[in-house]
Amino acid sequence: MANLSPLSAASLEYPGSSSLHVTAPPRLSPRTLGLLPRSVARPGFDVAALRPGILHLGCGAFHRAHQAVFTQRALQASNAAEPEPWGIIAASLRKPDMRDALRPQHGLYTVLERGAEGVQAEVIGTVREVLYAPEEHAAMAARFLDPDIHIVTLTVTSAAYCIDATTGRLCAAHPDIQRDLHGATPQSAIGVLVAGLAQVRQAGLRPPVVMSCDNLAGNGRVLRQAAMDYAALRDDSLAEWIGTSVQFPCSMVDRIVPAATEVDQADAAAMLGLHDAAPVSAEPFRQWVIETFEGPRPRWEEAGAEFVPDVAPWEASKLRLLNGTHMAIAYLGALSGFRTVAEFVADPAFGSYALRFMLREQMPTMPPSDHDITAYAHQLLRRWRNPGIVHQLTRVGRNGSEKLQTRLLASLCENRHAGRPAPCTTLAVAAWICCASGRTGQAGPVQMEDPLDQHLKAIGQAAGDDAARLTDLALGVEQAFGTELPNCAAFRADLTQAVRALQRGGARAAVMRLTA
Repeated sequence: MANLSPLSAASLEYPGSSSLHVTAPPRLSPRTLGLLPRSVARPGFDVAALRPGILHLGCGAFHRAHQAVFTQRALQASNAAEPEPWGIIAASLRKPDMRDALRPQHGLYTVLERGAEGVQAEVIGTVREVLYAPEEHAAMAARFLDPDIHIVTLTVTSAAYCIDATTGRLCAAHPDIQRDLHGATPQSAIGVLVAGLAQVRQAGLRPPVVMSCDNLAGNGRVLRQAAMDYAALRDDSLAEWIGTSVQFPCSMVDRIVPAATEVDQADAAAMLGLHDAAPVSAEPFRQWVIETFEGPRPRWEEAGAEFVPDVAPWEASKLRLLNGTHMAIAYLGALSGFRTVAEFVADPAFGSYALRFMLREQMPTMPPSDHDITAYAHQLLRRWRNPGIVHQLTRVGRNGSEKLQTRLLASLCENRHAGRPAPCTTLAVAAWICCASGRTGQAGPVQMEDPLDQHLKAIGQAAGDDAARLTDLALGVEQAFGTELPNCAAFRADLTQAVRALQRGGARAAVMRLTA
């Protein structure tokens, strides 16, 4: 990482008098783009002339460091006198913070690409408008009805799809869905999407292509089914129209984007000489694989995206190797006192565990493809060791009860059915139980967000120091474990043994026994 000293949001001036005056630097905006130093990349097109063509739900850090960057690269590759009409209207669904930060900057912000060799800064200009959907219903309706909006994308996290883990369908009893059904206007991501599509249908317009960019296997198919299920709660004909008229291509996205910090703002100010209220950090690597679809779109392939008939092989690589291993790293790392992913994989014993987990237990469950999985696993380790990316384990491991089945238990089931041992996966699941229940043994308390936090902590209180009872109670949480594995006596015994090993000897001793 570059040697950037922390900077406040102010510069000091020393006038002739002895008094000290503090003057804030100018705010990043189209008007101040010309003040940027030559070392900072900026939009290679007229930002003011960029017309919107994409509506995005979920204006978080990942979208701004991934799809918005791909779109900027695609626009710059065209070399047209006037930029193609692929500006982004980004709608926040949960908080107004991003709207309030980006509006004064006319949508401009900085991506700090943090690599092992240092930091590169680029100002992104593809986000042309930011809305806060819960407060700006008329504006959202107008954007859905704009015939120039050809694509709607989403990065709202897997939890926001309100899917029942057992059925794979929309959970009508989900609190967010129930709030929508009893409120004046929808607040959930699925509700906002379906309401917008209903307006498009009523106006007789061609519907936009709707693309999920969240970490879900078959995310396009999942989103299509969730939208149809939601629509059917009120209008069967709308559900049928969505199913037959709207394209939902699958996509696989990959880039490590840590949560923004005050350090990002300080580094952005130091590199730009301007104040940016919404910078975001990311690793140099970025990947986007998109299922082919019909209709106009940016030339994302010019920016490195891949259009393929089936994204399943790429999804499997990402979900099993990257996301699955991330979960194992988060819980075992937290029990070992690590703070970040980089600290975990830099430790020889834990780095060996991560590689063994990927190659011996996750790779055998991958579908046949031309992917070099071994090379991909080693590439992941190199990416995770990047000292410039501070990826907090508490962030990686949050909402574990909602991710456990897709990222760890699915591969574990496949291995057991094939007669293959999966001790690394079992240990990772045991680590989640210890972290989530608060029964961490020799380790200190671990704080990770989870929708079942109170229930899981109550299980820990009820089990006390009894590893077998803790395991039995945890396996009874159907939202996390489903129904198959809890009925497997051999798995129950292996999991109990792993929980006991973690509580009595700690994560390092348990990992070293596996990798010896």
